[in-house]
Amino acid sequence: MKLGSRAARPAPPGALLGAGDVLRYPRAFSRSECATLIELAGTQEKFRDQFRDYGEVRGASAICWLPTSHAPAWCVSRVLDLFARAANAFEFDVSGELEEFKLMEYRRGNRVAWHVDCGGGPTRTRKLTMTVLLSEPAAFSGGALTLAGNAQELHRDIGDTVIFPSFLAHKVSTVTRGRRNTLIAWAHGTPFR
Repeated sequence: MKLGSRAARPAPPGALLGAGDVLRYPRAFSRSECATLIELAGTQEKFRDQFRDYGEVRGASAICWLPTSHAPAWCVSRVLDLFARAANAFEFDVSGELEEFKLMEYRRGNRVAWHVDCGGGPTRTRKLTMTVLLSEPAAFSGGALTLAGNAQELHRDIGDTVIFPSFLAHKVSTVTRGRRNTLIAWAHGTPFR
């Protein structure tokens, strides 16, 4: 589904964001919607996340790729709406196709080191990164999503959604207890120049 096919709501005057800013949408997904996505992840083929950090493989304990054609319609619609609002606020062209969603599960000892979500190959047109916390914060310890220059945890409650430019460095700290589940999505557009 194309991102440009949805009309963006205009940002309020003076609300345009800088490239280092982050948009937060508290409780953009309900508890029941988050539970549905976690259940859906349980029906998909699982892979080990493969982030390389100084020769050491780190990442989530399990990931699965969910094609938008297999995702619930309400989920695709919500992601498109939030990306349209974010693209308007950042003044980014996000007219490309939605990439498959990435459902991630972190367990004790899992973390993701500093990285960016765009680069070469198929990631070169990524403009915006969205991450949705699907787990109750009381269900895990650690696992904080932080961005370079912003030390605060960006997810504060289940269903919280954050969107930021894909070129911003970010990490997930080590999970020390429980399970942390997230939905990741990317908006694509013309390459940055």
